[in-house]
Amino acid sequence: MNSIIKTAAKIEEELSQPNEKSDAKQDEIQHTTSSLGESLKKEWKNTVMHGQYIRNIDRQLISEKDTFLWLSKGDLKAETESEIVAAQDQALQTKYYTTKILNMETDSKCKLCQQFDETIDHIIPACPIQAKQRYIKTQDKVCAQLHFNICKETRVQLDKKHWYEHAPKIVETRKGGKVTMLQNQQVQTDRTIASNKPDITVRDNEKGTCRLIDVAISGDRYVIKKEA
Repeated sequence: MNSIIKTAAKIEEELSQPNEKSDAKQDEIQHTTSSLGESLKKEWKNTVMHGQYIRNIDRQLISEKDTFLWLSKGDLKAETESEIVAAQDQALQTKYYTTKILNMETDSKCKLCQQFDETIDHIIPACPIQAKQRYIKTQDKVCAQLHFNICKETRVQLDKKHWYEHAPKIVETRKGGKVTMLQNQQVQTDRTIASNKPDITVRDNEKGTCRLIDVAISGDRYVIKKEA
């Protein structure tokens, strides 16, 4: 019995002592992983077409922290994640890609507008033909979710349980009249302002203040321009 206790005490003592060899090996692994990551990032950044996204991050056109949050949550299927990453890297088979990279076509112009090169940056936020329909629908969905979340936060009564079922009304008022929300309504101003129709207006009737919210869905290279 005593020998077992002594052996256990010896093992416990050895485990409690710092293992310099193990720590050194761990440091070496971390250093190798970091070096490999930097090497892969540099190689990715130096590719002319696929490196645009990482170069935009380095130029601070987009937030390095926020832009990868969706990957850390794990809400999407692997196939969906790969499609989004491919789009970010300009690797989807657009006409520009098949012309300039694969050398399979001679015309790189957009099939819809026939004015600009058909790149991911053009298709998602910049095609004048899609701006008339698809972009408006996408923006309306974003505004509906934002409107739904603000209603919940300000305790405005909601008819639906989920945001994707929510249809914003022109005017929403919290019970008791403390908060009023307007959807896509013009704001009277002392001087002429071209864009005087914010997507959402939140008025705090007690404080006499208004918050104007205008939604823009843009490509990476247009973020700073839209924010300004």
